[in-house]
Amino acid sequence: MTLLADELAERVIQKLVERQKRALVIVTGAAIGVPAALEQLKALRSEGFTYHVLMSRSAMHVTGEKAVRDALEPEKLWVESADQPPEKVAAGFQTILVPALTVNTAAHLAGCMSDTPAAAMILSGLLKGKNVVVAVDGACPDNPMRAKLGYHMTPALRDALHGNLEKLQAYGARLTAAEDMAKAVRKAVTSFLPAKAAEKQGAPAKAQSRGTRRGNVIRPAMTGRILSVKALNTAPQGAVIVVPKGTIVTALASDEARRRGVSIQIES
Repeated sequence: MTLLADELAERVIQKLVERQKRALVIVTGAAIGVPAALEQLKALRSEGFTYHVLMSRSAMHVTGEKAVRDALEPEKLWVESADQPPEKVAAGFQTILVPALTVNTAAHLAGCMSDTPAAAMILSGLLKGKNVVVAVDGACPDNPMRAKLGYHMTPALRDALHGNLEKLQAYGARLTAAEDMAKAVRKAVTSFLPAKAAEKQGAPAKAQSRGTRRGNVIRPAMTGRILSVKALNTAPQGAVIVVPKGTIVTALASDEARRRGVSIQIES
């Protein structure tokens, strides 16, 4: 009976995870980090992920429909608006992925404004507690690419843009660097499972602290003001990672720090 019960439980878990892997992808017109994020989502297709995609008009100009179709092979792709109200479309998915977030859309979401189809779908997902995973490279004011594109902003404006991302994280969005998006998505779609079951489904192992010991103080290289898993790769056990005020520490980075016995300090 125990074996039968275990097998039935495994089948139920598999069905639930398969449902989570049917994702709504929302692409806005960000110019930074999009190719990396699309490659991450492309890799997930081999794990059973399928996609319906909404592209904003600006995304059509910046990223292009061909790039999205080639990477994601979506079952459906809408431009600007879907064939149903945004909230109804979002209701059909447990997972909403945003590989390209603009400063504009981040500001609308931070203000709880659903005045575009893209913002309405994302906000609907947050309101209903769905898996909402957002690559924030395109909306991060400190991304090095932004200066190369000619952006030079005041500290007050930079803080305001950071504040928008912090609000999104507080609203329940899972923020990630584009290069870590696949890991963040795997973690999101298995977050309802016990740790062992989640690991069977390909999620990162639950972080276990190795304890603390006094170590080196490190100021890691970061892409903008986002602390990603990659920034922790060279941190030895017991190190203290010091990051500037306003740094967004992704959930994956926080887990990796605990696994390594590394502490993260944000400057005041």
